[in-house]
Amino acid sequence: MNSILFLKTNCMNISVIAILSLVTIIDGYIINQSLPIKNNIRVARIANGEQFDQAYYPYVVGLKIQIVDEETYCTGTLVSPRFVLTAAHCIEGSSSVKVYQTDPRNEDGEKREVIELFMHSLYNDTSFVGDLCLLKISNPFKNITSYANISGNPELFANETSLKCFIFGWGKNEIGYPKYRANFASVWVKYGPNACEVPPDNYFIKDIVESTWKDFLCPVPNNRMACIGDSGGALVCQGFLFGVTSHGYNYYPEMGHLKTECGDTRVQTRYLFIVNYRDWINDHLHGTSSTIKFNHLMFILISIVRFLLSI
Repeated sequence: MNSILFLKTNCMNISVIAILSLVTIIDGYIINQSLPIKNNIRVARIANGEQFDQAYYPYVVGLKIQIVDEETYCTGTLVSPRFVLTAAHCIEGSSSVKVYQTDPRNEDGEKREVIELFMHSLYNDTSFVGDLCLLKISNPFKNITSYANISGNPELFANETSLKCFIFGWGKNEIGYPKYRANFASVWVKYGPNACEVPPDNYFIKDIVESTWKDFLCPVPNNRMACIGDSGGALVCQGFLFGVTSHGYNYYPEMGHLKTECGDTRVQTRYLFIVNYRDWINDHLHGTSSTIKFNHLMFILISIVRFLLSI
């Protein structure tokens, strides 16, 4: 399955719709939450969340991403003056990325160009393992002096312990796009082989979730969740950055053919547990990584090659 292509197939009762890695549904499995502007008819900011004062969370930033002739939006987190952490699926296939201190739709807001990006080499656009990307911006934001600190010990979740955490995003809500405030919501988060709800009648999703559990944190399903435009946003627990918004899916039986809806309590969302990737992040922050640097031209070329190989 190649999620950067216009693709629709049916195989083993698995329907796949992929549009330039913006929306992918595998038998009801929504595997990211960014969408072209012209298709954002029912876009929602973090479902059933509330606005927060960004002065307390200055590291929550918005991303404007150019993919072919469409603009899409995601959320990111400043982890140092020059680096933003976000989801790889937000950036895949992009030709340019801008980072906004506030709403990425507000052209008057302070913004920075992304001059380098580093996509994790393990990124898989089906399982979403390695759904992580670091963006290096042209220069620091003038009035931001505090950044998210990465943490997360699996032992905190021992014996099926749940932690109260907060999710953040610059997605749209029902009243529009306030210029200076994003949304957040509290969620209870679990980690472990049984932390995520799985659909009993969809073995494709079930196998993916059960085989990749070590990489993901799972909020207990309720009506508060990340929505379109919130992908790549922060999951903050105990004051530290634990996770990055990745994907979600319907877990109720007989819902495999239905589109995942924001705020539906039958949706399980998953967040990449970034403690597993902390060494990779630190290597880039301190300039010690030997990973190949990608620029946007390289991503365009990769997208073209993958398209040609699929024909």
